[in-house]
Amino acid sequence: MSTITSRSRGMRRHLLVAVLTAATGMAAYPASAAPTPAAAAAAAVTVNADAGVGAVPSNGIGLNTAVYDGHMNDSVIPGLVKAAGITALRYPGGSYADIFNWQTNTAQGGFVAPNTSFADFMRTARSAGANPIITVNYGTGTPALAQSWVQNAVTNNDGINYWEVGNEVYGNGTYGANWEADAHCTDASGRPVTVGSAPSQTYNCGPTTYANNVLSYLSAMRSASQDIHACAVLTTPGYWPDGVTNASTSPQPWNQTVLSILGAKTDCVIVHYYPGGANAAQMLTTPASIPGIVSTLRSQINQYAHVDPAKVKIVVTETNSTVDMNTQPAALFAADMYLTWLENGTTNVDWWNEHNGPGTPSVVNGAQDYGDQGLLSSGGSSSGVTEPPVNTAFSPYYGVQMLSKLTSPGDQLVTSSSSNPLLRVHAVRRANGGVNVLIDNEDPGTAYTVNLTYNNFTPSGAPTVFTLANNATSITSGTQSSASSVTVSPYSLTVVQVPGGGGSGGTAPGAPGQPTVSNLKSDTSSNTSGTATLTWPAGTAGSYPVGKYQVYQLTSNGNTVAATTTSTTVNLAGLTIGATYSYNVVTEDTQGSPSLPSPPVTFTVPPPSDANCAVHYEVTNSWPGGFGANVTVTNRAAAAVNGWQLAFAWPDPGEAVQSGWNGTWSQNGSNVTVTNAAWNGVIAANGGSVSLGFNGTSAGQAPAPTVFYLNGAVCAAG
Repeated sequence: MSTITSRSRGMRRHLLVAVLTAATGMAAYPASAAPTPAAAAAAAVTVNADAGVGAVPSNGIGLNTAVYDGHMNDSVIPGLVKAAGITALRYPGGSYADIFNWQTNTAQGGFVAPNTSFADFMRTARSAGANPIITVNYGTGTPALAQSWVQNAVTNNDGINYWEVGNEVYGNGTYGANWEADAHCTDASGRPVTVGSAPSQTYNCGPTTYANNVLSYLSAMRSASQDIHACAVLTTPGYWPDGVTNASTSPQPWNQTVLSILGAKTDCVIVHYYPGGANAAQMLTTPASIPGIVSTLRSQINQYAHVDPAKVKIVVTETNSTVDMNTQPAALFAADMYLTWLENGTTNVDWWNEHNGPGTPSVVNGAQDYGDQGLLSSGGSSSGVTEPPVNTAFSPYYGVQMLSKLTSPGDQLVTSSSSNPLLRVHAVRRANGGVNVLIDNEDPGTAYTVNLTYNNFTPSGAPTVFTLANNATSITSGTQSSASSVTVSPYSLTVVQVPGGGGSGGTAPGAPGQPTVSNLKSDTSSNTSGTATLTWPAGTAGSYPVGKYQVYQLTSNGNTVAATTTSTTVNLAGLTIGATYSYNVVTEDTQGSPSLPSPPVTFTVPPPSDANCAVHYEVTNSWPGGFGANVTVTNRAAAAVNGWQLAFAWPDPGEAVQSGWNGTWSQNGSNVTVTNAAWNGVIAANGGSVSLGFNGTSAGQAPAPTVFYLNGAVCAAG
């Protein structure tokens, strides 16, 4: 089974990694050298206990399962899943989803292991207490087949909220790589062809075809249940084939095309995340790109689907380290990666895979790595190296399990910071008022004595400390007297559970509900004319009545009180046009005891709709490290513009203009200005326009500028 498992998934995955490697210029992955331990160094961590960035979702920590895995539903699996704190299971498995018929339990051209049917899977999911996430067959299936699956789940009360329409559909030959089966394609002669087994070439089945078919799938699936989230496949910003175009079938990038067609029906989007890296040290830095990925996705949803991105679910249904897969670096990566995605508002993250089978073995810091992307061993052999017995946990399993020591669904993720970039930190505020802190020491040779500081939180009692040491096969725990410091060993994960709270004691009040924003607008009077109204469901009283609400503005430097009120609404003014703001709310009782923070609300202040100019910005092409865009400036005023200068600022520090046309382009820091050419300085009145464009560079993400100024005056969005 393990050989079939490895080949079935591995061929597809190795192709994707090879494409990414070619696109990013990454080198082959060398084995890491064993470091020499050094004496403990000093470091500092600060936790902002009332700076909430959202609640931990009920299905946040997920794992993939695959129908070709004969051990998928072994009797020990529910216990292992539950012990790891895994709260979601994805089925039926990557690219197999696009050849799998759930009714007949067969995979066109593939292998389905015994006892891996949907009913078998659901028994395991129920026993493990995990939420199912299902990928319906887009590649060789039909909307009716997907509809029947949703209806079956509804009839049996399976509680499935998230359904994906296909797997990595962009691998269907649109861009020359064809690992994903897709029967919606035609070859260069217009003849129907199912992609997935022929030599790599480009087929006519691009994002327009996919998006239009998704609309049919959504209609069919929602006829069985209006309560589901039906998720569309997007490319991951900064990773192949993001931004790539194909003149015949995909003249615009995949995400732009799919979102533009789905429009208001965009409800949920899927990305996959295999960040790679030349070695463990590089791989461990990759979660730092996640905030930019999420920001770009939300920018694209807003720009192309024209819906509020805060209302669109983002799910990451496949991820893995791809480097040192079974040893400690993968455990460190797993813990940091899951939490970074969740802190940035994603709903679900699923590790690939439960079992996967061995790949290329190596030795990492003295530990055997099997090149296996499974959390659990398949017991197979590769290149003369035999894995441990079936269902033996690999290091990333324990990295995931450490998250269960940090948090449970419903806890509030809060902001934290570290003085040392090799110490990645995450924190939560528990429902009982305590604070838990995870310290991910990614330094392979240095232990740190970490000074812990808490804002708006008072420790009380002895902390419990959980530790996953380098290459350990179990998590250890103990208590210590001090909550102000902890020592973390090299290449380790440490969770400090700190009892305590704030205020005068007693039962704390309940947190307010999710704030919402309304009346969001600006005008042409000034750059800080933005206004908004925040409203939230009331918090509940604890030992004492609710006294007031503190509204906090959240920034990278911490949180500040933006307003104090006794009502459940507040008006905000003086907001900067084009700026993005985040707020949360804390209930405070009459004795000064605070609640947990509400989930945050994030919004960007739009330019005024009645401005005398309008600017339409559109990314037209993209490639690794760069992109192209067109800009159209329209004069809405009654008088012509005679001589113009357009100005804007990049939202991402990695963006820059490389060369432009139809104007003189210049950049200072993140600020860009374009001055008219000699022949296009006049923009006619009442709708006259001028078009210009540029090629630019990026560090992976290329979100659109949020505001443009023409001759110093703010413009509307075009």
